[in-house]
Amino acid sequence: MICSLQYCYNRCAFTDFDFDFEMAKNSFKTLISQKHKTFPADINMYGMKCKSQLLEDQENVTLIINRRNSIRQKPKGWTWTLLRCRWQKKLVLLLIFICMCVLIVFANTHLLVRGNILSAFLSSRLNKLSSAEKQEAGRYPDIQATTPAVPPVLRPTHYLLNYSSAQLELGSHLNGFASDYNIFVIYTRENYHLNLKFDLFAHSLLKHTSAQLHLHVITDSESQTSVLEILQRQIRRFRRTVIYTIYDVKVCSSIIQDIAAKLSPYFSSAPNSYYSDSLFFLSLGLHRIADRSLNRAILLDCDIVFRSDVRLLFQEFDNFLPHQLYGLAPELTPVYRHILYRYRVRYPKTSFGNPYYPMTNNEMGNQHSHIHHGYPGLNSGVVLLLLNRIRNSKSYLEKLTHSEVHTLVAKYSFKGHLGDQDFFTLLGYEYPNLIYRLDCIWNRQLCTWWKDHGYSDIFDAYFRCEGNIKMYHGNCNTRIPE
Repeated sequence: MICSLQYCYNRCAFTDFDFDFEMAKNSFKTLISQKHKTFPADINMYGMKCKSQLLEDQENVTLIINRRNSIRQKPKGWTWTLLRCRWQKKLVLLLIFICMCVLIVFANTHLLVRGNILSAFLSSRLNKLSSAEKQEAGRYPDIQATTPAVPPVLRPTHYLLNYSSAQLELGSHLNGFASDYNIFVIYTRENYHLNLKFDLFAHSLLKHTSAQLHLHVITDSESQTSVLEILQRQIRRFRRTVIYTIYDVKVCSSIIQDIAAKLSPYFSSAPNSYYSDSLFFLSLGLHRIADRSLNRAILLDCDIVFRSDVRLLFQEFDNFLPHQLYGLAPELTPVYRHILYRYRVRYPKTSFGNPYYPMTNNEMGNQHSHIHHGYPGLNSGVVLLLLNRIRNSKSYLEKLTHSEVHTLVAKYSFKGHLGDQDFFTLLGYEYPNLIYRLDCIWNRQLCTWWKDHGYSDIFDAYFRCEGNIKMYHGNCNTRIPE
């Protein structure tokens, strides 16, 4: 009997783990209570009762199981339904992983790259807007024709930077302050290396001169603060007073946009390349930007370092011939020998692209070397400008027309990539009376890139510069010697 009770207990308690716990508990209590009752001596009666009890309990458990199985829970949401299949889980996880990768890559890309990415998505919208504008212009042609183009207005801001006091803003007028030493420099798109270059430029300039300087800096709003900080620091160090004029780079670019549009197809490697920017043709249109009262000016790169007084460089203007407008030093690399390859094949005896200094047979590697005082091209890191002559020279202004530039480029099979420097090189070879040849000591270039790119055997013939170096040009991010 004890075994039967134990069997009933086990049968009722562990038939199915999903049945209702309360019903099983009540059944178990009923069976346990029967243990303490007095059973009759007739074993058959007891067996029939126990058997009927077992059948009844089994029916209850069966009913409970059927009821539990018939009541199925509905899914809690679409998310659980989507994740029930294995392939769906993998797909969702894969999409989440891809989104995370895209966000990580986007967060670590440069701002310019982000702009290019966004422009790809916005191009279709911009095209739609441009087409709508064209339609509007077609509807009202008279209004477009009668509306004159508004020329950009250049409003430079003048400052007097003094070592003993804070900066004094002079507004749009100098109010009696003037200087014969006008130096133009471009400082835009500031970065760490450009900041170091300009700091060294200002340091060396003020260290080697005591002249009253007038610095004309073409910059943008983001870089303007750094220019002022660098100049004020160096002015306090050398106890100088400097006239400082700021020009908005956007306005300056728009003023010379027509010149850049004519020249950039011939003197830039690609439409969006580094030298396709209109600022790299600034020297050719500086006579429009500079004030009419300015006659002599020097345009310098930020990577120039002085080793002598800048007043000596301004004295070179006294050596200009009556028809000379610009002053530039020779190029000290074989870059134009490389560019003029087709022209030099047709005219092997030309001096265009040859080094300026005499070369020996061993340097050229042939037995027929008789090249003396060649024309290697010009470098625009240092440009001397007689602004009044440029403004009044009709012959020079005619050479900036599209037809003249195209004729000049076609004659020499020329395809450059260095901006205004390429145009000066062609101009100096075709019209040598317009360019004053500045000695290389005033623009001692240090770039050795071409030595490692196919011209190591003749590079030294171009690179040499004899004399006491007065200005170093750290082009190609070359370190300036101490």
